[in-house]
Amino acid sequence: MSNASHHRYLSQLGLAMLAGLVLVAGVVVLADPYGLYGLVREPGLNAEKPVPQHFRNEIKLSIAQRLGATQFLLGNSRVEVGFDPDSPLLGGSAYNLGLAGTGTMVAAGQLQYLRSFGIKPSRVIAGVDFHDALLAPGQRGGARRVPVAGAGKLGWRVESLFSLAALRDAATTFTMQGDREAETMTERGLNPLNQYVKFARYDGYYKIFRQRAEESAASLVRKAPGDLDREGLRAELRALVDAAASDNPGVDLRLMVYAYHAQMLALFEASGMWPRFEEWKRIVLEEAEAARARYPQAHIVVHDFSGFGEFNCEAIPGPSEKGTTQWYWEAGHQKPALGEEMMRRMLADAPSNGFGMALTLQNLEQDRQRIAAERASCVAAQPGLFAEASELVARAVRRQKQEL
Repeated sequence: MSNASHHRYLSQLGLAMLAGLVLVAGVVVLADPYGLYGLVREPGLNAEKPVPQHFRNEIKLSIAQRLGATQFLLGNSRVEVGFDPDSPLLGGSAYNLGLAGTGTMVAAGQLQYLRSFGIKPSRVIAGVDFHDALLAPGQRGGARRVPVAGAGKLGWRVESLFSLAALRDAATTFTMQGDREAETMTERGLNPLNQYVKFARYDGYYKIFRQRAEESAASLVRKAPGDLDREGLRAELRALVDAAASDNPGVDLRLMVYAYHAQMLALFEASGMWPRFEEWKRIVLEEAEAARARYPQAHIVVHDFSGFGEFNCEAIPGPSEKGTTQWYWEAGHQKPALGEEMMRRMLADAPSNGFGMALTLQNLEQDRQRIAAERASCVAAQPGLFAEASELVARAVRRQKQEL
């Protein structure tokens, strides 16, 4: 091959590769599977988006910036699937930054990243999870580092535009339109767990609850001989509050004790975790009180949604029943309908006692009495729920002994 032919071949190859990259980028930008560009969002074409499998934090932070959000919902999957940022209670400027499998320090890092761009939140609603403060035997606790959010870096942007994974997600975006049971993420960050509708139809809610309860029982039994990460809990709460309230007078900061279903709380009891749960609450309240002293112009409130009341004690359909639930997907995750009620109680009509009450060190004993009374009513209504929790914990203990 002559030099001229060789150069011509390389030129043609380079043009073909460039054309391929342009084609991939064009398809990805049109489909916009991650909602990063916002050039076109048409029903039937690309309005519904798949849940990102990669760069979840970077994608959510970038969209929140693009939309100009000033109110943020923070937490793990309990927030990601359970709180609709499009709620009229929030007035249209909210974004759900919840991320499955993450903890308080990720939430603090998200706020720090947004603050670095001059975004001062007017309101932060953040869930704090008891499970995150539990230490297994031999596990070290203590202060964790705030992870650095990588939304400002170029690498993930390139990969989310030119990669085969991005092209696959673009194709998924086109094909999922109109599928009411497809796994999706709304424009403002909610994952409504549409796919669970199909799971419930085929398997029933009992199986969904049971599977989650078995997993929770095993985890609680494994950590029962351990301890509470008091130092780490305090450090994480301080980091979160500082990220929200530092140099941000007037911010409305709501910390939530999650609305665990009664089945989950029964597992806490059966595994011996209840005293630790109460100590965890006290530490959260102590840190909230200290935060109010550090930031007297901020509005900082802790809301307790735990308990055995009318919402938490929702009946679980039986093994052979095909009934549905109004408030919960399973014991660890509420539906957006309950999230809406929780936001209403936080922002519009907080009760002085009961589900969502504003909790302080001064009314902590009142809260304990409230939960005890609710428990008595829940046991009377659903004795099988508590018996099954005890059976699941006993089974997890036996399995753990066999594995030793």
